[in-house]
Amino acid sequence: MMTYQPLSELPIRQVSELWNHSFEGYIVNASMPLDRFMARIVNDGLCLERSFACYVDGVPAGIVMNSFREEEGILIARNGGTAIAPEFRGQGIGKKMMEKNAELYVEQGVNRAYLEAISTNEPAIRLYESAGYEIIDRLLIMTNEQDIDLQPTQETLSRFTLVRGLAGEAASVAFYRSGEVWQTDVTGIKDGECVIVLEGEEQVGFGLFKRVFDAKGRLTAITLLRCEAAPGHPDAVAVMRAAIQEMIQPGYACKRSAFNIRASHKELVGVLKENGFTSSMEQVLMVHEYSAT
Repeated sequence: MMTYQPLSELPIRQVSELWNHSFEGYIVNASMPLDRFMARIVNDGLCLERSFACYVDGVPAGIVMNSFREEEGILIARNGGTAIAPEFRGQGIGKKMMEKNAELYVEQGVNRAYLEAISTNEPAIRLYESAGYEIIDRLLIMTNEQDIDLQPTQETLSRFTLVRGLAGEAASVAFYRSGEVWQTDVTGIKDGECVIVLEGEEQVGFGLFKRVFDAKGRLTAITLLRCEAAPGHPDAVAVMRAAIQEMIQPGYACKRSAFNIRASHKELVGVLKENGFTSSMEQVLMVHEYSAT
């Protein structure tokens, strides 16, 4: 017999242990210590009241974690992790968990739901497709661990003004939109930064990124999360080049990555490749549309 329990009713250590056990043997190591798991709940806006553990005859068998946000009157959900304990895999439990999650979404009045899956995880993708999700894009994780000495050109310096700020300030840009990649939206970026590109007095682009420092204040890592030019800008590539050169901070020796870059954003992918970034992993972005109630 299968039963379900909201994660909010369980001790957080028990939830963390269920997460780690359910992801054993996964393509990417998703296990994490308790403190990191708790931080992930906060950073990803995961809702324990509307996430659940699955039990088979009283034994923990799987977990589903969800996030929710409202945008322009539309309730949007993100499946932030679905996994089944190794001893219960191959028994159709994943399908039942997705059906239970769909019921939860309908009860909550969700209009649209997103999730990501590793592109090589074909069984998971088939499961999500059977639950009504469809692939709408590919998401690239790109890396560059080389020193970057490329400096902004004189044309860039004279043409654009770059203003740095906190990630949340990017939402003030007139053409900013939340987008469909949950973890690269300003609402989901903790301790992030932004760069806003000005051409004269006009805002023509923005970028979102995070920096990591060691205990001595040395820069150790930069993660690019998003970079966009104003729609219809005649030289969007130049705008993105300016933003990216500001974010990657040439001259510093550190690890650089770009997270969940949409493959369909070909201009941005091209600029990243110009700066030595190569794709190291790929996910699929999937969506399920629910009828408004």
